[in-house]
Amino acid sequence: MGTCYTSSVKPALTAEEAAAFAVDHELEEHRKREENHYKILLLGAGESGKSTVVKQLKMFYKGGIPFGERDEYRMNIRRNTVECMRALANATYNLGSGLKNPDSKALADRIMDIDITSTFDFGSDDADCVAKLWADPDIQSVYERRNEFWMLDAAPYYFANVHRIAEDDYVPSDEDMLMTRVRTTGIVETHFSEASINYTIVDVGGQRNERRKWLHCFDDVKAIIFLCGLCEYNQVMFEDVNTNRMHESLNLYADVCGNPLFANTPIFLFLNKKDVFEEMIRTTDLSTCFDDYTFGCDAHQATQFIRKQFETRFKEVTPGKEFHCHILSARVRMDMKIAFGEVKDAIKKYHLSKGKKR
Repeated sequence: MGTCYTSSVKPALTAEEAAAFAVDHELEEHRKREENHYKILLLGAGESGKSTVVKQLKMFYKGGIPFGERDEYRMNIRRNTVECMRALANATYNLGSGLKNPDSKALADRIMDIDITSTFDFGSDDADCVAKLWADPDIQSVYERRNEFWMLDAAPYYFANVHRIAEDDYVPSDEDMLMTRVRTTGIVETHFSEASINYTIVDVGGQRNERRKWLHCFDDVKAIIFLCGLCEYNQVMFEDVNTNRMHESLNLYADVCGNPLFANTPIFLFLNKKDVFEEMIRTTDLSTCFDDYTFGCDAHQATQFIRKQFETRFKEVTPGKEFHCHILSARVRMDMKIAFGEVKDAIKKYHLSKGKKR
């Protein structure tokens, strides 16, 4: 009797089948990559702290800010210092009768003459000008009215460190870089990995003229972090001194949360700059921004009141969706580590449960 053998060799795929298999394989690999790729969008009005978040994440996950970028930070912190002193000097005339001391007027003229549009020299003589102006009674008086004009929160830090910042061999510290303000223009992406997850953090400019670029970043977003400075309740916008920053942020937050594109995207609110806020609330009641606030200069009550304003807006436009809020100072490392850690955990749980439903 003859022996019958069954061949285990599969028939060769046709060219059409092979092409279809290759496409399916590539799609599956892409799906797996996307499952482990978290694109997080940072949104918020100008000066809310988005870039500070990015700097902190670079320090946590990328070994710090590259040394080559420190030259840029050195120039920018010097530029911030000059811009803030100019704003104060101008405010003495816009809000009062100007600088009464002739020596201070001469110092202010020198500061006004510095060309900060490109690389510029900023030496010990310039630092002396800034330090002397900061001590002038008229400058100090108008600084107390900084809610009436644009001023960076970190101005006192710049002035306190101005002689160190002006040194020829000055290299910005991590703290200096966190305190430096560089207006984001365009779209800036930061990439890093942790375990099997690849993160892309997208930072876009918050000024009004930059917001039209936000639409280009809305695809494949796994989460949004929206930032608002708590101290905005007593500040005006850089681009519009007649608009309160907190009111602008509340309206912007509602617009973002109510966008149909983000109906299934977790949104995390970071109420930032609690350190600046706790100092400000001691002397300026929250009722300057919200007429129905009645708890006086109590930092905790004021913080919870602001949180409630955002939560109310959120629930109006996204009924049934979970509200996430963190109160922090983004420039404080531990605050950021805790807040972003909770964001990561929440995103993983959200998308894991979403995957199981599929």
